[in-house]
Amino acid sequence: MKYACVGVSPKEAYLSFPSVDISSAVYFDELDECLRFVRNNALDIIFVRSDLPREEKQRFTSALYDINPSAVVLDVSDNSEELMLLRPIRKDRLDDTLTVLIPAIRPEKKRIYIRTFGRFVVFKDGQPCSFSGKAKEILALLVTRRGKEVSNEEIYTTIWENRPYSNRDMIVYYNALRRLKNTLRKYGISDLLISATHGQMVNTELFDCDYYDWLRGDGDTETGFEEEFLSEYSLGEYILSDMISRRR
Repeated sequence: MKYACVGVSPKEAYLSFPSVDISSAVYFDELDECLRFVRNNALDIIFVRSDLPREEKQRFTSALYDINPSAVVLDVSDNSEELMLLRPIRKDRLDDTLTVLIPAIRPEKKRIYIRTFGRFVVFKDGQPCSFSGKAKEILALLVTRRGKEVSNEEIYTTIWENRPYSNRDMIVYYNALRRLKNTLRKYGISDLLISATHGQMVNTELFDCDYYDWLRGDGDTETGFEEEFLSEYSLGEYILSDMISRRR
């Protein structure tokens, strides 16, 4: 999906269109600049500042229609909750336009879904994946860190909290980490885990998660939060306490 912004920054457009990543959008100060660009470059969605003169926007959308009939032009108003489609869509071009617009408004669900409310479960294509023991708990810990690298030492001392720490004792951690990688490979989702030199992290681009949705403000009803979080692991207790305090 290729985006452009005219007179409005990608950051401002994102406030009105938060479901997509438009950080790479091409920026133009004037509509004519954008029109010259479109003559030689494809664009799917163009965000236009609402207070640009109406006549200029009408001329722009009319000229754009002749060049790229399926391009969508959206007027970004001062109210970040509102967007206006700037030009009518001919019936014979409706399918082309919707093909561009619908995936941007409602992006496809990711194949991996991770549930943290209640017991920790990883789903692929709607089916639960079977993880065991400490391998599963390592993954749960990494998910709570939301893509941040967690050192191998911290993972060990968090999950094996009552055991001493030494290079020799870390063998149990590396064995569990190997089992985790093997299980991820079995389900074809090895890329979910990123191993760095001194730690581990999860690739948050590959999965949806109820906890992440809740943090974005989707609410208890939408996410199914009922004051349970990683209920089988003690590492979730402090996060649950913070979540409950935020609700009150």
